[in-house]
Amino acid sequence: MSRTEIIDTPAGPAQLKRSNRKTLAISVLPDGTLELVAPLHAPLELILPRVEKRAAWIRTQRRTFREMNATRPTLRYVNGATHHYMGRQYRLKLAKGEPEQVALRGAYLHVTTPKGGEIEIKDALEGWYRRHAQEQFEKRLIPWIGWCQQRKLPKPRFRLRSMPKRWGSALKSGTIYLNPELIKAPSACIDYVITHEICHLKHPDHGPKFRALLQQLCPDWKRLKERLERAEG
Repeated sequence: MSRTEIIDTPAGPAQLKRSNRKTLAISVLPDGTLELVAPLHAPLELILPRVEKRAAWIRTQRRTFREMNATRPTLRYVNGATHHYMGRQYRLKLAKGEPEQVALRGAYLHVTTPKGGEIEIKDALEGWYRRHAQEQFEKRLIPWIGWCQQRKLPKPRFRLRSMPKRWGSALKSGTIYLNPELIKAPSACIDYVITHEICHLKHPDHGPKFRALLQQLCPDWKRLKERLERAEG
């Protein structure tokens, strides 16, 4: 069982989550939010000094995300607008007609909608992304089923979940939630996120054992993580 509260820290306000873990995890989310995940009974007197020691790192992470967000263009749903799929750029080619459909052909995403309004085009394109995310993520998760069975871990199964601040999350039951926006990232980054969540089925926290397993299964994870953070939606 976990609970969340907002606390003041030497690095500013933070979301403090309590969970059944042994160590404190400190994370800066893409929107600059400071997130702390601590053991259920860890006192603030122990948590706050740890945050203070990481203050310089927290400032650096926030600055990096601010710079990334400042240069990230707003998505548009007009002819010629650039969108991403599996790490590649495609231009929108729009048409009015029925039935509503989206098709990837060459360097273009062809989107046909009855009225041609931007909201209608956005909804059609997001539906297409979700369908392809479902297909791609499920296919990439299948090889991990045997790996988990050999280690007596829960059988992994995934669900799509829109998460503004995360690419994925994992439950002890074996359920892995993946952000449908991940389908826009390069395939190697998708595999990294899935591997990351699979590692959490064995090690729920981000401690040394988790990092060692992730390094073993995905030696290039640091570069892929950075690439994913810099990817434009």
